[in-house]
Amino acid sequence: MCEDCFEKGDARAPGSDADEAGSRRLFLLLGLSVLAGCAKQTVLSPMPSPPWPARPPRSPDVQQETTAIPRPAPPPPTPDWRRKLLPRSAWAHGRPVPTRMNRMSSIRFITLHHDGMDPFFATDHATVAAHLEGIRRLHRRKGWGDIGYHFAVDRAGRVWEARPLNWQGAHVKDHNPGNIGIVVLGNFEQQQPSAAQLDGVRVNVSTLMRVYNIPLSRVHTHQEWGAPTACPGSTLQKALLRLRRNGWLG
Repeated sequence: MCEDCFEKGDARAPGSDADEAGSRRLFLLLGLSVLAGCAKQTVLSPMPSPPWPARPPRSPDVQQETTAIPRPAPPPPTPDWRRKLLPRSAWAHGRPVPTRMNRMSSIRFITLHHDGMDPFFATDHATVAAHLEGIRRLHRRKGWGDIGYHFAVDRAGRVWEARPLNWQGAHVKDHNPGNIGIVVLGNFEQQQPSAAQLDGVRVNVSTLMRVYNIPLSRVHTHQEWGAPTACPGSTLQKALLRLRRNGWLG
């Protein structure tokens, strides 16, 4: 995992507080079926360049921790998917730290990553949960308020709730506002994504596109933001190109 994958820490932004259970309900209602080690190399043939949002003002990091959680966005009308989404409580051993995060602005983008550590092939619940917790702890040691991504997709195609969507992610440096981060677990410079994993990504992305009215032109991979990174890895990038040509829908 490299520093280019994320902002160098999250800064506090003003906002109202609410409980974490409200945020969890948003993800449980999403109910989808669906990280990013970044080799420092220049991508020669990315997908078409996205319209980049303006850089947000940065405020100093605040060191005090609190468990307050802001009020989540209204839940999307997708209760039938509730059974497929694994909630944050299924894996996380710690709460987000709001003083080290920004409130999420209006959602306009989706960005896909890989975790880029060692190849990861596990599909059992306990191993995947431990892997996600390890990523969360790594990101906390960097001084961030939580795991940097909003969703994770494992090799079995399951979607895991990561950072609550009412908090801005930390996954594309300088382009996190309004940007949903999805990490596909594995190192796709060294392995292939599974068919189930790609289907989970497809369902996750197409659902978020519908819920938040995000056009295909605003669905990107990390390398397409101009970062000097191979993320999401060559094999996943090729697979995502195929999905994008097919419209992500299904």
